[in-house]
Amino acid sequence: MTRPEAGFGLNLHDLRRTPGSIKDFRVRASYDHEIRVGLIQVPPGREVVVTGTLQSVGDGVLVTAAATVTLDAQCARCLREFTTDDVVDVQELFVYPERVGDYGADETDDVQLIDDDLVDIGPAVRDAIILNQPVISLCRPDCAGLCPRCGADLNDDPGHDHAPDTDSRWLALAQWGKMS
Repeated sequence: MTRPEAGFGLNLHDLRRTPGSIKDFRVRASYDHEIRVGLIQVPPGREVVVTGTLQSVGDGVLVTAAATVTLDAQCARCLREFTTDDVVDVQELFVYPERVGDYGADETDDVQLIDDDLVDIGPAVRDAIILNQPVISLCRPDCAGLCPRCGADLNDDPGHDHAPDTDSRWLALAQWGKMS
C-alpha cells in the first residue's frame, strides 16, 4: 500500500478483525492536488469532511460514509463562477491481503487492501466526488445563459433587444446610399 492521502488514513486496530464490530469515524482532510471534472473543481487544500462507519466483515472492512465538500464551478450557460456544497455517498470494501485470492484477483486488480490495520479512504472519496458531478454545471436550474448574438448575460437583462437584422442579400444595396 502506498502512503495514504494526507489525513484520509483510518486505523482499524479497534475492530480487532471481529466480524460485526463497528467503529464510527469523522475525518477532516484535504487533497494536495486538484480534483477537476469539466467546469467543476475541488482546489488543492480544500477541506473534505468524511463521516461514517467502519464495519468488520469476514474478508475485511466495509467503509460506509458521506463526504461533504465545497466545489468551485463555472456555469456552462452564462460562464459565471460559483461555489456549491456537495454531499456524496462513499462505500468501499477493504480486503485483508490474505483474502485477496478469494476474489480471484491479485494485488494489481481493483481490490482495496488493508495494510497493517490501516485503510486509505482518500481514493474512494475522490472517486465518489468525481462520479457525483453533473455533465453540465449550472449556476441555477433556470439559468438563461448568454445572448447568442451579442454575448450579454440574459440573467441580468432578459428583455434586451437588438436592431433588426439586414438580409445579407441586400447588404450591398443598403451600403449604396452611404457611398459618396
